[in-house]
Amino acid sequence: MYSDYSIYIHIPFCKKRCSYCGFSSCTDFSSVSAYFDKLFEEIDRYADPSKPIYTVYLGGGTPSSVPTHCMDALFAKLRSRFDMSQLQEMTVECNPESASAPLLECLMRNGVNRLSFGLQSVNDATLRKMGRLHTYADFVAAVDRAKAMGFDNLNADLILGIDDNAEQFLRSVQTATDLPLSHISVYALELHEGTPLYRQLDGTLPLSDDDMADMYDMAVAVLAAHGFARYEISNFAQTGRQCKHNLHYWQEGRYFAFGASAAGFVGDVRFTNCWDVDDYLRLPVDKLRAESSVISLSEQANECAMLGLRLQQGLSLSQFALRYGKDFFTFFDQADRLRQQGFLAVDGDFVHVPSDKFYVLNSILTDLLQLD
Repeated sequence: MYSDYSIYIHIPFCKKRCSYCGFSSCTDFSSVSAYFDKLFEEIDRYADPSKPIYTVYLGGGTPSSVPTHCMDALFAKLRSRFDMSQLQEMTVECNPESASAPLLECLMRNGVNRLSFGLQSVNDATLRKMGRLHTYADFVAAVDRAKAMGFDNLNADLILGIDDNAEQFLRSVQTATDLPLSHISVYALELHEGTPLYRQLDGTLPLSDDDMADMYDMAVAVLAAHGFARYEISNFAQTGRQCKHNLHYWQEGRYFAFGASAAGFVGDVRFTNCWDVDDYLRLPVDKLRAESSVISLSEQANECAMLGLRLQQGLSLSQFALRYGKDFFTFFDQADRLRQQGFLAVDGDFVHVPSDKFYVLNSILTDLLQLD
């Protein structure tokens, strides 16, 4: 059933930690070589060449910040240890200040066909507040370099709630739609305890939930008017340019994962590697997995619903029945009630949450899955 797998690789190195960052990251580049050595050791230990690879995603951190010889060696390792003959998409996260011509040339020659840029905002004052190293002009220059190099599938991330007001945020959205992008992600600001921004804001988001919801609605309308259709709560794409790697996650696909804090799902086993980069370097390769558990079929069905209902299209009823041996509306006791109340809808083979109910998705899932 899970013939195609994806690969996620975490590259934690950053020239500077952003003020809001809650990810596993590291600014000490003296450990880059040691990190890649451990990464290759982990790949050698857990690779399975019998599983065709569908997508690859390099996240971070800032993958574009490491030396190109490390990236060349990483791609060579993947080609030597996995079946890449059916690969459809390979994404690398980039920051504008590190997306140099040599780096982009390296990615192009290694078959990378999708770049995801951390833009966050087009307002330079906001970028400074976030601790970003780039300006909006730097971002435009990086996009121009990527286009000139032959990359035609580009994403930009925006953060809702980081700008001082709705006008500034909508300027970011509007400006992004005028750029040669095929995909735009809009993520709501999250405050992570221990980060500079958390301390700066005293742990309280600067905008109310209602303000955030109104701004999100306006962003959805602007993006739709410019040909970016919402296909997941936070993700918008031009026709045919949805992120295949993320869709693989949301459709309960299977994926290998390598690197500090990387989380994978292989067969029926879900695992997460140790978070801290120093721990990742220190531990023997067979001790890297800080958490590992077998996920039962019932738990997988719950996850399938939780992930699939994030999608505009929803999840396939026929695929659900094939995977889990029961009709969706039989498996979940509350599903029919939620449909009658208008919180779920059926369109052909798909069950989905109506667009005007996305704001209460968490409540819908709580009822559907009967979570405490």
